[in-house]
Amino acid sequence: MSLRLVCFDVWDTLFILDAFYGDVAAELAGKFGGSPMEWRKRLLEAYQKVRTIRRRGGFRDSTIVAMALKAVSGFLGLAPEAIAEAISRAVEHSDSRKYVVDGAYDVLRLVRDFDLRTAIIGNVVFWPGSHNRVLLERAGLAKFFDRQFYADEVGVSKPKPSIFKQVLSAFNVEPGEALHVGDSLFEDFAGAVLAGMNAVLIDESVKEEVKLSSWNAYIIPSLKKLENILKTEIK
Repeated sequence: MSLRLVCFDVWDTLFILDAFYGDVAAELAGKFGGSPMEWRKRLLEAYQKVRTIRRRGGFRDSTIVAMALKAVSGFLGLAPEAIAEAISRAVEHSDSRKYVVDGAYDVLRLVRDFDLRTAIIGNVVFWPGSHNRVLLERAGLAKFFDRQFYADEVGVSKPKPSIFKQVLSAFNVEPGEALHVGDSLFEDFAGAVLAGMNAVLIDESVKEEVKLSSWNAYIIPSLKKLENILKTEIK
């Protein structure tokens, strides 16, 4: 594998989504009452519903945040503005270091040690990519990335090959010279493979690294295992 570029998804790849929802839930409970645990449960349920709609093409990429926020407001029984405000407060007040997936700092340092270019390729749901930028910066992860590409900013979502191709073009690299790492079989793994890139899927259900040689792809149980791939496969 001759790599020049390594790309990463954000949520449940570098950051733990459930932890962030815990902070958003606390904001909602503080303003509207109820327990943070119940709000957290409802947020996660709403997220899964919205994600399903997105996968089925129910949102336009150009207006995905507003459309998804409207859908979530219907599921939660709150105004879109109230949900957006709670998310913004969580972003502003949270210590995003607690969201960081185990091993993320070490893996990203190793990628830099190999002198590889790096990028974020992130989908969005009911908050904009700009919030992710703030959280990554505050967690000390942003410094490891040359560029960040979010669906609401580039106008296209994963798994469409065009978002991956935009990134490849920005770095002037061929698909075979790039690796994408993410936790979604559909959005990250399939999207990268369709774009001709190398791919790594993080799947906690597997117990050890699986190599799919026909696609030049891997399945690993945790982000920490990416170190093994980088150390053994980069030539």
